[in-house]
Amino acid sequence: MREDLDGILAEKGAEALLLYSESFRDANMYYLTRFLAPDPFIFLKKVDSDPVIVINQMEYPRAQKESIIKDVRSYADYNFMEVMKAAEEPRLGNIKFIATVARKELGTNTRIYVPPNFPAIAADVLREEGLTIKPMLDVIEKTRETKDADEVDEIRAVQAVAQEAMAEAIDLIANAEADKKGNLLIKKEGKKETLTVGKVKSLFGHTFLDHGCVTEEEIMVACGPKGADPHYSGDPRDELKTNQPIVIDVYPRSIRKRYWTDMTRTIVKGRAPEKVKKMFKAVLEAKNASIDALKAGALGSDVYNLCCNVLEKAGYETTRGGKQIKRGFTHSLGHGVGLEPHESPSLNELYRFPLKEHCIVTVEPGLYDPDVGGVRIEDIVEVKKGGCNNLTKMEIRLEV
Repeated sequence: MREDLDGILAEKGAEALLLYSESFRDANMYYLTRFLAPDPFIFLKKVDSDPVIVINQMEYPRAQKESIIKDVRSYADYNFMEVMKAAEEPRLGNIKFIATVARKELGTNTRIYVPPNFPAIAADVLREEGLTIKPMLDVIEKTRETKDADEVDEIRAVQAVAQEAMAEAIDLIANAEADKKGNLLIKKEGKKETLTVGKVKSLFGHTFLDHGCVTEEEIMVACGPKGADPHYSGDPRDELKTNQPIVIDVYPRSIRKRYWTDMTRTIVKGRAPEKVKKMFKAVLEAKNASIDALKAGALGSDVYNLCCNVLEKAGYETTRGGKQIKRGFTHSLGHGVGLEPHESPSLNELYRFPLKEHCIVTVEPGLYDPDVGGVRIEDIVEVKKGGCNNLTKMEIRLEV
């Protein structure tokens, strides 16, 4: 959480923090300021001192009203025009201006942390201007791992939208008819037409927008053997068929609040082959066992290994230990979700760190077989002291 920032900076030997970025795509900048701006602005903060943002004149009045930062200043407060006019070229002038602000507010002898995405050329110029710049990993990201009550509520709200859209998509598939070849058909304006991946994705897109959400990347709707590739998103022209697993993985984001969610269901319209039923049973058991093991203090790697134990006991291979396999469990168990769809912490073999209370992670075991396709089930949960709170309230069923 934000209140952890000073402690993390001090622990890493930093005395101040500097960001220069927009906040539509930069989750760190939005997290620290709660201000949405399409153009870069400056955030700076000394350890144990209140933060400051410095922003262009156009956005200045709005930032004063909308940002959680109380000390909002204008570029004009630092003679922006004079600095720009003295520069050899405009882009260099922008960097010289950052140096001017940082030198005045943070000082040349201060160890200033910048995040990994801070422009390298800007870091070089700031050093030439006498500033002590130290790129560091996992500072703001660590504060974002744990969510406060408002953040949990935002993710819960987006998850409710995801579930509503998922239910509509499953109903569309469940109510479809089948032709003699097993292709699914739906009625539109009195005529029957093939149910394609594109039509299902369109349904998701409309439902998300109706509820103030959007999916920035293509959602996954993968039918049959193509679903054996965990990240096959599904060609819009792909036709959905009976008696084959259909993996549906959606990850919408709130347009205004910026928080994401992530969920997956696997269904079969008609009768699932015995091989798919067996995969589904093992995946569901692994998911439930993993969720039961999640609690504050548990190691991400331990929960992942537990999942692998369940799947291996059921007769499936995993990539644990770096093994290369052609079928089985081929990815990590889960990841953090918040202002990015994939963030820390992780549930994988290498994440040997204790999970903190109020972090939010996905739990998404899956099995993949090129002969029949994939089966993945994914819930999103909040880690608590004695266990976890499952934010996914949708039922899990295979055949529809």
